[in-house]
Amino acid sequence: MLIGSRALASPSAMYSACLYCSRPLGANAVIERFPIGRRLAFDATKGRLWVVCPSCQRWCLSPIEERWEAIEECERAFRGARVRASTSEIGLVRLREGLELVRIGAPLKPEMAAWRYGREFTSRRRKAVAVTAGVAGVAALGGAAAIVTGAASAYLGLFAFGPAVVHITGLAGFIGYSAYDSARAISLQVDGKTVRVYRADLRETHLVPTAGGAGWGVRLKHSYARTTLTGDDAMRVASRLLARANGGGAAGHMVASSVRRLVDAPSVHAFIQDTAAAAGSLADDFAERKREYMRAFERNAFTAGKFDETANPAGFSRMAPPVRLALEMALHEESERVALQGELAPLVAAWREAEEIAGIADRLLVPPAIDARIDAVRQRDQG
Repeated sequence: MLIGSRALASPSAMYSACLYCSRPLGANAVIERFPIGRRLAFDATKGRLWVVCPSCQRWCLSPIEERWEAIEECERAFRGARVRASTSEIGLVRLREGLELVRIGAPLKPEMAAWRYGREFTSRRRKAVAVTAGVAGVAALGGAAAIVTGAASAYLGLFAFGPAVVHITGLAGFIGYSAYDSARAISLQVDGKTVRVYRADLRETHLVPTAGGAGWGVRLKHSYARTTLTGDDAMRVASRLLARANGGGAAGHMVASSVRRLVDAPSVHAFIQDTAAAAGSLADDFAERKREYMRAFERNAFTAGKFDETANPAGFSRMAPPVRLALEMALHEESERVALQGELAPLVAAWREAEEIAGIADRLLVPPAIDARIDAVRQRDQG
């Protein structure tokens, strides 16, 4: 159904009521070329734009002459959104301003995570550097105070050993940040109890595959024991702990490397599952080496050698940084998909009905120029 019954001069002049139930469609301040509706659906390949009525949930097709710039705006906004879920046919985002966008077509590739998460990891990096600089600044002030209160020889010594002083000051800053970061503990609810997880515990917390390899879980090391979590609990705990393990942020090239891993995976879920399988294998191998060391130690403590009990290569803080970053991204994407999948099913059904109506409406009076533009968009997307 077309919004309005006649051609209008501008989108702002369009009727703002649903032609199915006559209730208000609402307005938005995000899509400048189409400031109508609180949920917009668009298909860039076919050149269609709908307003989804908030009351009856019917899809109202916009006039064809008003769509193109608005569709381009919708596409840009969709690509810039931070909350997204998609199926093979349809995607849904929620913008901060409250507008929802429904994108029809093949889902965007995982490389879009580069800009979704790049800002977050860059922000974390800046905060870590700021804390480091603050601690280093305190160390520098302490050194300056010692110099001011010291003799002239101490002042001259600063020039003689300036590089060493700078190096030691910077080292003090990084040590101070590490101490600050390690002192913080994360409180989690596990089996109805509050447990605390310190940074040191992240070296022994890792993903594990579940029985049969059909799922994954988390082997959690916390304040007084070890616990294996699965399902929603595993998702919640892993997301929080990985955010802590990745608390120092990452540079752009590291984020790009992590995104490539997601791109190469068949799906986000497959990436998590494969990572869990690899982590479980590494953890089992580490546990076996630890048992062998303990047997050797019991036989002869002097010849047993040394063994680092915290060097579990599967631990969150021991994982390769690109893998750890990619895993945090994947868990975030997966949690959004689970949260929104209940909304996508009715959206798919509503879109199919609206697409059938739109196909009939658009074939009635479509100028050749419009057909040419649609073909151009299709060729661009295929290329």
